[in-house]
Amino acid sequence: MSEEILFSLSLAGIGISIVFGVLSLIAVVVSLIRKLDDSWQRHEHKEKQEAVNKEPSIDNLTVVLISAAVATMVAGRYHIRSVRRLLPSDSVRGPWSAQGRAVLHGSHIVSKHR
Repeated sequence: MSEEILFSLSLAGIGISIVFGVLSLIAVVVSLIRKLDDSWQRHEHKEKQEAVNKEPSIDNLTVVLISAAVATMVAGRYHIRSVRRLLPSDSVRGPWSAQGRAVLHGSHIVSKHR
């Protein structure tokens, strides 16, 4: 009987050791993945900052002309009826108002005049 108890205790000890060993291995793998992700995030943030600070290669007039050409090719001719500024140029607009304005502008359907 005592041999059976010793065998079962040693078997339980081996099982617990294996479980804790595997859990330790999983913890090490997760920490390595986290370090890799942190370094990737830092690299991505650095690239984004460099892109923001980069001088634009084309001017605003060229962007407007290309946008108009693409809009004409994709959906046909449009006639601009009026242009007005929605916010003063010196005001700071928050992301809330910018998102709302983007949703509002995206919801308009412009019909083609033939």
